[in-house]
Amino acid sequence: MNKIEKALEACEKVIDGIEDSTITTESALLQCSKIARLTNDEENLIWLQYEYGGYPKNNDGRVISDAWNIAYKKGRGYQKDGKLYIFTELASELEEKITAQQKAVGNFTTNGASVSGELALLAMDRLTTNVHRSTITMVADVAIAQKRLASLKAQYYEYALKKHIELNFGNVATDVFARYREQVDLAFSELSKETLLKLQAIEGKINSGNPEMYSQALTTCRRLFESTAVELFSKHFPDYKDKVYKTKSGAEIDVSGNHYKNKLSAVIEKLEDKSMKKTLVGSNVIYLLDWIDNLSNLQCEGVHSDITKEDAERCILQTYMCLGDVLTLQ
Repeated sequence: MNKIEKALEACEKVIDGIEDSTITTESALLQCSKIARLTNDEENLIWLQYEYGGYPKNNDGRVISDAWNIAYKKGRGYQKDGKLYIFTELASELEEKITAQQKAVGNFTTNGASVSGELALLAMDRLTTNVHRSTITMVADVAIAQKRLASLKAQYYEYALKKHIELNFGNVATDVFARYREQVDLAFSELSKETLLKLQAIEGKINSGNPEMYSQALTTCRRLFESTAVELFSKHFPDYKDKVYKTKSGAEIDVSGNHYKNKLSAVIEKLEDKSMKKTLVGSNVIYLLDWIDNLSNLQCEGVHSDITKEDAERCILQTYMCLGDVLTLQ
């Protein structure tokens, strides 16, 4: 069983346990910590560690600012007299408090008590009143503790549920992408050697760790589209001599020289006509190419001086998918 499978199993224990009331809140908390550890969820792991071991305090005995903010956002916050507060009891402490006070309420009566003398009636009345007041106080304390415990339980349940959905979707996406990749890799293998070398060049740029190379990665992606457009246009329009191509909508586009976007549009339109299914390939490709050009132009103008690794990775992933969609249309 791998980490993802173990995390999913822990999610189900929390979800089913809370729904069926077969798990303590503390146990649910420990399972949530396991989920965070297995999925490398560092941010929530910090929160869950606070939940289990207590929220750190400064020398004055106050919860430190960052931890206080986490606690308030994670179900521990409440308002009183217009001010914001948090409660710091752990789930285990609340569970023990509720159990102990519920037992105390059941045992705290005047049964078996006896008084005598002239003031017996008054003494019994006072005893009864004190027992009644104490009982009301304990019942109120139990209600508060139960409310706070329910708030924590809801947080743990929500975390496990979100993680369960996230992990299940991730598994589905992985399977879908694996099948998609098989089709695309087969289609890529039919491209010319020159075009495939451009694909290989992208890998070296993204793994270089050099910010300047990220910009070059975008340029290489654009050139990959250019060479693919020229190659596919020659393949699907082998005897085309005109400079202009008329689309189905009646628009005329220039397919001469370096107008690779128009050549690619013409190819996509022809391939989509042969396809039995409607696709969004054309609009996706043009959107991506415009995004690459705009990002590059902004960098040249100094508006966006640095292209990040995230920009480059997004470009590479979308290039792979867009080109894959075009090639598999064949």
